[in-house]
Amino acid sequence: MMFQIVTPQEIFDQRCRQVPEAHPAYWLAQLHKKEWIRLLLLLSMKPACSASKPVLAGQALERLAFKVCDTRLEAYKTWQVNPGSIIIQFRHSHRDWSRSIPEILLPEMGGQLGFVNIAGRLVCQQR
Repeated sequence: MMFQIVTPQEIFDQRCRQVPEAHPAYWLAQLHKKEWIRLLLLLSMKPACSASKPVLAGQALERLAFKVCDTRLEAYKTWQVNPGSIIIQFRHSHRDWSRSIPEILLPEMGGQLGFVNIAGRLVCQQR
């Protein structure tokens, strides 16, 4: 699958809440405000910390395309052929397997993908 562009509506509109795990919006909906701010900082943007999460997400989504990777190897290969990509891996906590914790890996850290308790991986490419 190729990189996909995601709109804020796909993440925040209640009618779109039933997207499958194979769609980037499923994973992006799990990001907290602090992760959206971190993504904007990685894109050399200056986010207004007082902005709402949908506004911050909209700014990031204008600059990024996403690919859901089913395996660690697929994420690693995608990262290798797309220099400067950011990887977000979603790790299950030891206490709650129903929700995953997003971990943003800097572009130079793509080789440090986790092995344990990983629910999903999302590669983010600047457009």
